[in-house]
Parts: sequence; structure tokens; C-alpha cells
Amino acid sequence: MAGTPRRSAEERYAQCMANAQVLHEATLRLVNEQDAPQALAVAWGADIYAAQAVLWERIMGAAAAPARRWYLAADALLRTSESPAPAGSSGSCGDALIAARTRLLADCDEALSSAIAAAWSPVPELDALPVPLDLEESARVRLGGMSASAFVAHRRSEAMAQMQTAQELRVKGETAAAVQAAYESDFLSLEAYLVESAVAAGDAALQTVTIRWELATAAIQHLPGLPAGFLPGVARIRQAMCSGLSDADSVRLMASLPAV
Repeated sequence: MAGTPRRSAEERYAQCMANAQVLHEATLRLVNEQDAPQALAVAWGADIYAAQAVLWERIMGAAAAPARRWYLAADALLRTSESPAPAGSSGSCGDALIAARTRLLADCDEALSSAIAAAWSPVPELDALPVPLDLEESARVRLGGMSASAFVAHRRSEAMAQMQTAQELRVKGETAAAVQAAYESDFLSLEAYLVESAVAAGDAALQTVTIRWELATAAIQHLPGLPAGFLPGVARIRQAMCSGLSDADSVRLMASLPAV
């Protein structure tokens, strides 16, 4: 099955704006669920995507090669961004987010700082949640007590078994059930990929897993429907799953999914 096409810089900008909104809405839901670690993670993710969108607006009018400048600036912003709740911090999740925003803007000039701050959505709801004292506890819960490597291997084994079920259903002519089984297989693979890539990037608390999981699931939920047939249906789901991720992530994720 073909991989996802590389998006233009304009499409990436639009996706950053959409991602920021998806993650803002997810923040409100997670605050409602009293899930402080994940609420704080997705609130920070929303801030990062909004900041990347502002960088595009600024660079587009000033650079001869805006796409390259934007990717470099966005990458630098991500590398210098810290966790919104460093070890030993106290207070509310709202305090932690404000502190993280202050750190992010510290190296920006006044105009850029003002533009990014204006793009951020207020999240007063975070003030009601105490900052999580141990972000890695949330990671341990996500991994079900397994090591990251064991979790990844287990999810991929489950994904292969589920795709085998999908193929058996497809042969029987049960197309809808086969697409559903393939969908479940792909989400097992997605979770494995996100954990594996988070650990490789030094994200021991798996906060990036939470952020990207929210984006993938939101994209699937907003699908208006699927085309007829097993392969077109699976392809459409995979395209949606990758839509909120970076081009590089999309390519790597697609390569990790079971063959159909």
C-alpha cells in the first residue's frame, strides 16, 4: 500500500492550526476526567503547534525559502522546549503551563513573543488540577507495568495476529468486519510506534505518546465514512491516522504497519 504523500508547507501550517485546536479540546476533556498528567501534556502540545503556526506566518513573508526556514525554526523550538512540569515542581497544572510558556518565549524577540502568546488558548480549567508529582507514573500505567521494549513487542505481536484475523474475514467476504479488524491492528501498531519513538527521543514520561495519540484518534473520529472495499477502507483509515503527524513520523509509522 502506498505511503502518505509529503505535504506542502501551506498544508503543514493548516495542520498545525488544526492540531492545536484538537489538543485544546482534548485538554478540556482530560481536565474533566481529572487526568492531570495527560491534560498537561496535551495542553503543552497545543501550545507547541500554535507556536509553530505563528513561526510559519512570520517566516513566509521574510524568507526566499520559507518552507525550509520554517522547518528549521520549528525543529529548534521543539528541541529547546522543556516538559511543562519539571521534576520537583509544585502548584497547579495551570501554574506549570504558565511557567513552561515563559521558558519557551524567553529566547523570542518581542514581536514574536507577543504573536505566539496571542495564539495560545487560555486554559483556566488547569488551575483546578494539582501538578502531577511523578509524570513517569502515568507512563508506567500506559505500559501496563511492562518495560517499553516489552510493551512494543507485545503490541506488535497483537497487531500481526489481528491483521491475520482481518485477512481471514476478507477471504470469507465479510468486508466490514475485516476493515474493523484491520483498524484494530493498526491502532495496536500505532501505540507501539509512538512508545518506541518517544523512548528513542528521550521522552521517558511518554508525553509525546499522549499528544500524538489524541491527534490520531481525533482524525479517525472525524472521518465522514469509508470507501467501499477492504483495501480502500484500510488506506483511508491509515491516511487519517497519519494526518496529524509530521511527514517523517507518517513515513515511519506507515512502514511499521502490518502488510495488507
